[in-house]
Amino acid sequence: MDFHDRFVQTGDAWLPAILALAEQTIARSVPAGSSLPGMARYHLGTGGKRLRALLPLLTAQALGRDPAALVPLGAACEILHNATLVHDDLQDGDRLRRGEPTVWVHYGQAQAINLGDAMFYWTLLLVQRLEGPSGPREAVTERVLLETLRVIDGQEQEFALKDMPASMGGYLSMVEGKTSGLFALPMAGAALYCEAPAAVVEDLAEAARHMGVLFQIQDDVLDLYGSKGRDLVGADIAEGKRSALVVHALTTLPATRAAWLEGVLDAPRERTTSAQIAQAIELLRTCGSLDYALDELTRRREAALKVPAVAASPELTQLVAGMCAVFLGPIQPLLEGRS
Repeated sequence: MDFHDRFVQTGDAWLPAILALAEQTIARSVPAGSSLPGMARYHLGTGGKRLRALLPLLTAQALGRDPAALVPLGAACEILHNATLVHDDLQDGDRLRRGEPTVWVHYGQAQAINLGDAMFYWTLLLVQRLEGPSGPREAVTERVLLETLRVIDGQEQEFALKDMPASMGGYLSMVEGKTSGLFALPMAGAALYCEAPAAVVEDLAEAARHMGVLFQIQDDVLDLYGSKGRDLVGADIAEGKRSALVVHALTTLPATRAAWLEGVLDAPRERTTSAQIAQAIELLRTCGSLDYALDELTRRREAALKVPAVAASPELTQLVAGMCAVFLGPIQPLLEGRS
């Protein structure tokens, strides 16, 4: 069975249980009449690939363990990921998520903060549903806390980057926190719970670091040259985000062109026109930033596969290569157009 078929089969078999456990835990944790479960149901109902929900189960399979035991961790990772999305949408001013009004638009800014906060705690409650010896469960709990703080720090870095000189080092530091942390948790966390050797746990976290960068750069490219179900193409330009493509451009363009791009990025979102966004997107293509980003995707995939524990295991190799293929699916036409 190839990885794509395994991914689909795992989702068909376990996603209903993962989402049901999340909903059950949410419902049992709040007072009667609370509006939090309804808001959570609304947000989760917008869909998504559920990558982080399935990764713990797929990692367990690759380690030769029963994926059923990892259902609570899958639910925890999915809720944690969505907590960050609820807060991100508010902080970024995004009005649509997967084609639907975001939580802050639908319920108000204060309620979006409340829901995101609640989701962090539901994450911990779900981890406590892991069965078996307390040692592995407590190790996973600590990992959840540390990776959550890493993600929050990455989010803080993203905003700080707008006020600092552009550098690829700064961009990668931000991504390795904000994005990689949410892949390190399901992979290294699953390995911890399965009591894999410490070297395997940390090598999976290292592979996830590269996979997270790959995922984020794919997301950067998709925002500009595809569709993310947001309110406009190039929303990252309107928000002033320093994506991989933008950082590459700002550090390689002639000073006058870089200054123009920086002016577009730093303008208030509501004053950024669609014509300016289109011009910026074309500039990123013509100055080589799109090619740089697509090349970096290949480099990161290769780096993840070269991590010792991954390279030594056909099962982990298939997991990492397969997940990278899933991540790159939305921009596959762009990749194929280069070959």
